Amino acid sequence: MPNRSGVPMRRTTARAGEAASGAGDRCPLMSAEELADFLGVPLNTVYIWNHRHQGPRAHKVGRYLRYRWTEVEAWLEAQAVNRAT
Repeated sequence: MPNRSGVPMRRTTARAGEAASGAGDRCPLMSAEELADFLGVPLNTVYIWNHRHQGPRAHKVGRYLRYRWTEVEAWLEAQAVNRAT
């Protein structure tokens, strides 16, 4: 719905079902280049992980690989080394 100036207003409330699924808390997807920078690994490593079904879960958007931040962080947490003290 536009405001008085004719500019559409952003909807700030979630639709029914979005709050439960987390769809209302969307953030941009991460590109393969951003993932490589974030993890400090070569870009080719990200592509190799995807080919071998390793690393964070990738999503195809057209011909591009994209990653959800929450899935990357969950994968990274799962990689933690458990050290015995």
